[in-house]
Amino acid sequence: MVGGSLLRARACAGRLFLVLALVATVAGVVLAPEKASAQAVPDPLVGLQIDEARAAGRTDEALRLIDGALATADDPHFVEDLLARKAAILSEAGRHAEAADALEAQAQSIATRDGETSPALIPVLDRLADERLKAGDRAAAVEAIAHILEILPAAGLLDRADAWLARLDAVAAGAEAEVAARAAEARDGFEQAREAGSRDIFSKDPANGSTKVKIYYATDRARTGDEDPANFYGGDRGELEMGSAVVSIPPQHLPGKIERPSVWTLEFREDPGKHVVLQSVTPGDADAVFADMRGQLSQAGSESAFVFVHGFNVPFAEAAQRTAQMAYDMNFDGVPILYSWPSRASVLSYIADTAVVNLSGRHLSRFLEDVVKKSGAKRIHLIAHSMGNRALTDALELYALRHEGEPPAFDQVLFTAPDLDAGLFAEMAKTMRSAAQRLTLYASDKDWALAVSRKLHGDAVRAGQGGKGILHLGNVDSIDMTSIGDDMLMHSYYANNPSALSDILSLLWRDAPPEDRCGMEKAEGEHGSYWEYVPAECDSNALLSTLSFLRKAGIVSLPEAQRFLYRFIPADLAAGERSRLETTLMRLFRR
Repeated sequence: MVGGSLLRARACAGRLFLVLALVATVAGVVLAPEKASAQAVPDPLVGLQIDEARAAGRTDEALRLIDGALATADDPHFVEDLLARKAAILSEAGRHAEAADALEAQAQSIATRDGETSPALIPVLDRLADERLKAGDRAAAVEAIAHILEILPAAGLLDRADAWLARLDAVAAGAEAEVAARAAEARDGFEQAREAGSRDIFSKDPANGSTKVKIYYATDRARTGDEDPANFYGGDRGELEMGSAVVSIPPQHLPGKIERPSVWTLEFREDPGKHVVLQSVTPGDADAVFADMRGQLSQAGSESAFVFVHGFNVPFAEAAQRTAQMAYDMNFDGVPILYSWPSRASVLSYIADTAVVNLSGRHLSRFLEDVVKKSGAKRIHLIAHSMGNRALTDALELYALRHEGEPPAFDQVLFTAPDLDAGLFAEMAKTMRSAAQRLTLYASDKDWALAVSRKLHGDAVRAGQGGKGILHLGNVDSIDMTSIGDDMLMHSYYANNPSALSDILSLLWRDAPPEDRCGMEKAEGEHGSYWEYVPAECDSNALLSTLSFLRKAGIVSLPEAQRFLYRFIPADLAAGERSRLETTLMRLFRR
């Protein structure tokens, strides 16, 4: 087999040829639209003729038919099918070197069409390595396997690597020094790519253009025994365990959304090119998972992590998708962590969920101890939603009591739509405050889920209910988010809306108080003053993107932010949008 560099050169040449051919074709259409296409149409009978000759043992005839078809074929898929058949026939005849040549031509065609790291190359290279080995060419067999090892990290297929590494070692065993050295080089290169890939939260999938987001998790759900990522964990109680998961975000993703299949658009299966998909769940030893977190932070040059605790009626898969979506939309460069407690994921299981969530709070408290000590993160943010706030408030109160008198271990703690008794929350906040730099409460006066919960709890006000009766606590920033809920229950506004995500990003980035964040207006309620969120200036995808880049760039002053705005924001951005960004920057850096 030719070396990887030669294959790359041929692939580039092939791409150039295709581009020139495309230009020529387009020019021909423009200049002479009346001319019919000269593209050859594959003969549908040639496959039957080849199979018939092959079955009858007429090898030379089958090969002549293939070579004749190849001489006139210009459709790459047809060419590749012919080459695959040619390789199979030659292999059956014991002509392994020629079979390998045909497979190499097939691989070059695929690389020209789909790129050198296309997963479609793997089975072809597998056969190619086998044929080269049978032909006595160990060096070429090593090259084929080395190419596979280059593809696996790029295609997100690291979990399939062990078998290929073992095969590489087997091929190189007893080989001459030069071949053994090349095999060692290929192994080392793969291990470096695997280490980098395991610590890269965002990576592109060349097959469909989606972005893979790596998250970490801890859960006290029991495993179901199903290996399907969507059903890996169920709603029963289990022992606390950790791991990592990969979620793909589609190329046309809208900030704040979790794109899913819809029967209204006749979509019945998840498609990573269109939907947010949980692609893998990998449990691991706790020490190894924390080591991976430390490696990720070191590689990213970050010291931040956030822990998200989901709410009632949420399965593990959906919670993982939400965690990844928030990390992706905020361009978070630290470590995103999900804590998933055993919700039954059913609107009819509210009582069952209330029975387990407080026990999970004890487990969460121990897990947070480990995050502080072992993750490597220096700025740890906590975000809880709905009933998940019961677990977080229990965990945080226990943590504060154990570490009384110590500096705050957590940076920003955000309670979103907490399904928790308002009076109990107020009392717990007195204890929790010492464990965090800032406590923030998101509430809404139109949260139907909390209204139903209030009825179930004897009309006791919930901490997440907004309006004039919103909680007023001296140690908590209370923010009424009534204006932005956009889902059916107006219960997931914290992550469903780009402006809410922008506000969360401002918190995580700068520990900005409400008066220094976009859209905050002071109001007087029944129990004192609070902040009302008016997103007219802030409800912008462009704002969310801008803030995420400012954070990653480490910009800390208004002049720096303004220079960034004029240098990197497109000049053709609508005037109104640019004005909103300028106003927001001035508000953000006003101190």
